[in-house]
Amino acid sequence: MLALLEQGQECRGQQEGQSVASEAAAEAQAQAGVPSRYNIRLGGGGINLSAGAQGIYVDNVYLTHENARDDFILAPEVNAGAFFPIGQLNTLSVNLGLEYYHYFKNSDLNSSTPTINPNSDLEFHIYTGDFRITLSEVFSYQELPFFETGGQFFNVYDTGRFARFDNRAGASATWDLHDLVVDAGYHHEDLLSNGSAFNFIDRHSEIFNADAFLSVMPRASVGMEAAGSWNQFDNVRYNDHWRAGLGPALKLKLTDYINVKVGAGYQRVQYDSDLDSQYGLGGFNTFYAYVNLDQTINKFFSHSLVVSHDNEVGINAANLEGTHVTYALTWNATQALRVAPYLGYTHYTESYNSGVPSLYHETFDYVSGGIGAAYTLTQNWRLGLSYDYRLKDSDIVAYGFSQDRVTLEATYQF
Repeated sequence: MLALLEQGQECRGQQEGQSVASEAAAEAQAQAGVPSRYNIRLGGGGINLSAGAQGIYVDNVYLTHENARDDFILAPEVNAGAFFPIGQLNTLSVNLGLEYYHYFKNSDLNSSTPTINPNSDLEFHIYTGDFRITLSEVFSYQELPFFETGGQFFNVYDTGRFARFDNRAGASATWDLHDLVVDAGYHHEDLLSNGSAFNFIDRHSEIFNADAFLSVMPRASVGMEAAGSWNQFDNVRYNDHWRAGLGPALKLKLTDYINVKVGAGYQRVQYDSDLDSQYGLGGFNTFYAYVNLDQTINKFFSHSLVVSHDNEVGINAANLEGTHVTYALTWNATQALRVAPYLGYTHYTESYNSGVPSLYHETFDYVSGGIGAAYTLTQNWRLGLSYDYRLKDSDIVAYGFSQDRVTLEATYQF
């Protein structure tokens, strides 16, 4: 939770539209000394080590509609990060987090292996002329069903252990011509279950994205963006499909403290397995749209609002359509205390499209909300306390659930 709070604060503080040259200059200046987040100097770079533990209370560990069972969970964790400059501008960074969850009441949920946190990654940043290239490897191994990884929602229920390995490797590049900025990327993703109970999720995806923005005014950029993926499933072959979207987008810097990004476009989802004709599967047209608003009110408060509609790869069915509203606030109450409440609502439909009623179809509302607080006790010790709520209200009554989770965390920074 502490890492997420810090990450959210850093993201809100970044301003879009900076040139590669200015970023490279800033990074070169940072390399004159080890970045502050790395506390062990090693050559021109540094290593950061931390260890801690979470105490978690969950009132519905199996995500059941009725007869909920609670539990206390102890989760020790260790985190390591490394940063190394290569030459004047290029950098290599590595982050790894390991955690183990011990259930005191429901011992059948205890695993023999630790989990790998979703913030574990390997990145190599290369600067050459007007280009910035990032080679990346992001990996995680998770078993908790209530953790949404990287914005991807897993529609699971009636289970306390959803073990899966997720690995995404690839490259992205930015070509910055000051008024015109072009981004493109390709990544390969493997999502694999650990055990046969959820082996229907096993898939391999080729993911593409590209966009170009032209500055037409000092505070406005217009552009086009495109994204697509080709998804192949190991055990449910009729889930194989590709999806692609294209549309215009607009970036506005309304004031020095308010940033808005708006986009919308056409999206096509096409099933491409040789089994699809047997199930009546074909392609269908849909759309995506979003509005992102970030505001820094003052040095104490910043907040963001996201309203969006999208279609992503599902797990029970190949397509998960969602309409989302998410609000998040960061309050730097004091130099040592940071408080971050959030609230989200999504209306989901997971199906193969309405034209195939014989296959999986579920419509549900998903509510998430909570508040987290991080307190810097000393230079080395940090404390965190959070409350999280989840509610799934499904048209299939047995697939719905509610869950409360309270987490107390202590972290020691070496």
